[in-house]
Amino acid sequence: MKLNESLEKIINDTARDLGYNIYDSVLVVHGKTPRITVKIDHMNGISHLDCERFSKELSHRIDAEQVLDDYIIEISSPGIKRELRTIEDFLRFAGAPVKGIYQDGDVRKTFKGTLTGIDGEIVTINETNKVLTLSYAHIIKANLDY
Repeated sequence: MKLNESLEKIINDTARDLGYNIYDSVLVVHGKTPRITVKIDHMNGISHLDCERFSKELSHRIDAEQVLDDYIIEISSPGIKRELRTIEDFLRFAGAPVKGIYQDGDVRKTFKGTLTGIDGEIVTINETNKVLTLSYAHIIKANLDY
């Protein structure tokens, strides 16, 4: 098993065992000390204590498996400007301010407003002067906009 695969398994197992989801993880092997960056998520949000708990457990498991001798770990939440990647994200953050880009025919357009919900594959956003209904499939990128 390659380093990235071994480390990814440890990260995913740690998240599962502690009740977190992995939003993103990256291993950067540049210079002397590899850097492991993990963004964890939970339906109730992520606190500093969550990051600390995950960091300690992940370090313990990496050391026990002897995957790396020396490394730096950075644990964080996806943040208040997080990208909405799935339909479930749109459902979870209904009522939140959002901004993004969508495809309208041959033209890319932007939106900014309040995500009022999703019904099947249709996303509804209240902009300042109008209600925008978009097919989820036409949304190119969307982020929370707190």
